[in-house]
Amino acid sequence: MAGKLTRESVLAWLDKHPDVLAELLPATPERQPGVVDFQRHLIDRLRGALSQRTADRDALVETSRGNLASQHQVHEATLGVIRAGSFDELAWFIGRELHDYLHVDVAVLCLDHRTVWPERKIESVVLLPAMLIESQFAPGQTVNLGPLREESEEFFGPATSLIRSQAMIRLDLGANLSGLLAMGDRDPTTFEAGHATQLVRYLGDVLALRLQQLLPHSQAPEASRWSRPES
Repeated sequence: MAGKLTRESVLAWLDKHPDVLAELLPATPERQPGVVDFQRHLIDRLRGALSQRTADRDALVETSRGNLASQHQVHEATLGVIRAGSFDELAWFIGRELHDYLHVDVAVLCLDHRTVWPERKIESVVLLPAMLIESQFAPGQTVNLGPLREESEEFFGPATSLIRSQAMIRLDLGANLSGLLAMGDRDPTTFEAGHATQLVRYLGDVLALRLQQLLPHSQAPEASRWSRPES
């Protein structure tokens, strides 16, 4: 027995047979003065609804593909964080590979200046006062997306002039220490307020946990500023 005929089943069938309306449409008769062609009007409405349905479907497919690609990128980046066997390896990964995984221009690890710091300077790692790090987030906020701010140069250093949008991801380092992962991109639409943040929050949680495992802590009083690459 055939299924019940519904509006949804009709639209689904028409979606699979988009040319049927043109085949069924009768030849246009000569229009008489004062006569309105309701059939033509209804068919035009149905065509418009079908076109909109197709456009909505295509947009949904495209969005789903983009979400899957972003999820894959973050998962691969997270595996890179987990594979790091030391703080040096983790810092190297953030400075040299993380931006490639996530398709952004810059990635910088910013740590509380009270964190134990090696004698040498390490590229892509910056020591900053805890107050400056915490100022990037509203109370309870873990991810802050948007355009550059006045103090962005403190985080991105020489790369600031390239960047048009930024993502600040809070890192809970334990022992009342602050930290964040700063990412920047030349495209002003890459990081915009209102974008979903679940994936980057997940990356930040894993990175924070790995830092707690790899990085001992102290209470050194002085803050270091931008650590530029060794020549």
